[in-house]
Amino acid sequence: MKSIGSGDNGELTFLDIISIISFCVGLQNLDLNITEQDITNQTQELDARLRDVVDDIHNHLSVQDTKLNVILNRLEAMSNDQN
Repeated sequence: MKSIGSGDNGELTFLDIISIISFCVGLQNLDLNITEQDITNQTQELDARLRDVVDDIHNHLSVQDTKLNVILNRLEAMSNDQN
């Protein structure tokens, strides 16, 4: 009867032992693995947060544009009054 190891007489070699240990560690850490659904959820969350920040910046810049237009109109009116 042949043993399951990869050695000459079916005995376990160092590489066999490392493979078994690696498999056991992989089983223990199985719940820590990131799934595609986890990545999708994180991407959607980051996308929503980014959209909120971009919208906030856009709104702020719109207010600034309005203020600058008011200032520009007043300066033009002052310039026209002086002429």
